[in-house]
Amino acid sequence: MKRREFFAASLAALPLAAAQTGTAMEQPRASHSPARVLVISAHPGDYCSRAGGTLIAQVKAGSKVKVIWLTHGETNEAGVILQQHPGISLPEIRRIREAEAFASAKVIGAEGQMMGWGDNPLIVTPERMQTLARDIADFKPDIILTHWKNEVTYATHWLTSKSAIEAAQLANGSWDIRFFEPTIGTATRTGFVPDEYVDITDVFDQKVQAMKTLTAQPWIVEYYTTCNRMRGLESGRHYAEAFVRWAPRPVVQALLNGPTSLTSR
Repeated sequence: MKRREFFAASLAALPLAAAQTGTAMEQPRASHSPARVLVISAHPGDYCSRAGGTLIAQVKAGSKVKVIWLTHGETNEAGVILQQHPGISLPEIRRIREAEAFASAKVIGAEGQMMGWGDNPLIVTPERMQTLARDIADFKPDIILTHWKNEVTYATHWLTSKSAIEAAQLANGSWDIRFFEPTIGTATRTGFVPDEYVDITDVFDQKVQAMKTLTAQPWIVEYYTTCNRMRGLESGRHYAEAFVRWAPRPVVQALLNGPTSLTSR
């Protein structure tokens, strides 16, 4: 498999890739069936900035997409709100952030669910873990997207990742878990080395529209335009999003210089 062909495999073309190549896009379902994609995000803005283009492409391909936010981001993502509205109450911050979360999901075409479990610290009790597991079991995702497991910036991020993995196992749900970008600027020092790229060039403008609904984080459009351009350069596309699989599937070849031997599996 050529390097560019490997990079071109994407969630956006998941049914086609599974049917024709049998590569990392394989799913335990009919190859022509649209995927069910569940995103478990710590804060309202995380999923959109890191995986919004992929989700838009999935929706356009007929997939069912749902986002679960564990918190409102009332501390980690509320700096601008606090500056603009001194003395604002936490309930009002949560109301603003929840409205932004659902506005971004609407642009993407995703269903949303706000847990509102409290930000900084996020506390996932056994009861909350059971709730998350039930929601996963009810949605029956083929793919779960969540935070990079080795995040270092916000404890809420890696706690969300840990909770997503544990809840998926409790739910006996999909083990096809894919981590999106860590906080921008930390990929190298946290060991985030992508093994999957999604070409989002055709939907990038719509992703920008979705990010602009997150008015508490006005910088993310510039930051993630840069990030997506960099991932595009890495993968031979204009704009791309990058992921790391929780349980990677190795490519097996008969000979190092020979054709891929299991592409029809």
